[in-house]
Amino acid sequence: MSMGEVSGASVSLGAAFRPETIGDAAVAQMIAVLDAQDAAPSIERLRAWMLAAGDVRRGEACVDVGSGTGTMTRRLAALAGPDGRALGVEPNGMLRVVAEARAGEVDSAAEFCQGLATEIPLPDESVDVLWCERVLQHVPEPAAAIAEFGRVLRPGGRALLLDSDHESRVESDVDPAVSRAMTTAFMGQLANPSAARNIPRQAIQAGLSVDPDVGSSALVQSQDMLLRSDLSRMSAEQAVGDGTITPEQAAAALAAQAEAARNGWAFWAVTVFGFVCRKD
Repeated sequence: MSMGEVSGASVSLGAAFRPETIGDAAVAQMIAVLDAQDAAPSIERLRAWMLAAGDVRRGEACVDVGSGTGTMTRRLAALAGPDGRALGVEPNGMLRVVAEARAGEVDSAAEFCQGLATEIPLPDESVDVLWCERVLQHVPEPAAAIAEFGRVLRPGGRALLLDSDHESRVESDVDPAVSRAMTTAFMGQLANPSAARNIPRQAIQAGLSVDPDVGSSALVQSQDMLLRSDLSRMSAEQAVGDGTITPEQAAAALAAQAEAARNGWAFWAVTVFGFVCRKD
């Protein structure tokens, strides 16, 4: 196995959503997370607001950076229409296979290619609308990525950037000190866990303007997701590994959260922010 290559029944948060993540089980785990988030009503509300604020029009050239399973690429393709174009740029080959298959199932005009947020395979000033959702949190050099967004945008183009700030995470039914330790461990596995708060500065430094109206929505995990407890389990395991909580504290936290979920009152959420960035 090469460095960074991941396979097996599950992957740690730090190893997920990387170009090199492979293995049917590991990819299935990523797809399950993406599909669950696609189904979240709060995410749909933020996406709808962003699309309206970004004013995606027929005939426009759109790119979806970090397109995953292609959900938003297909949506951009529908908005751009037959005279426009929607290209999903996704570095993980196995996710691209899923995206292409799903686009074929609904006869979508969405296209997909390999690429990175910092290396978009498109010419200068060739894009009207760039969508990038919850990708920058996984990018080690987010300022370079946003500069690349500015490079490919045409004058008048819009970068619609949605990302999380994991310091906003809240969860019920877990001891607050243990919860803080788990959140810190969770954030330590991400390249850029406070991605959202830095987008305005990075966009302006890249020569873009940022609309003053900022969208936000809490990504709330369902009771079913909390019963499966993948993200909480990963956080707890990492916190134990970091030595910030004991195995007994981790087990108690996961048990309390699962019990609350079975009763229907568990609550776990992180805030996702949306920015409309324009190239003059």
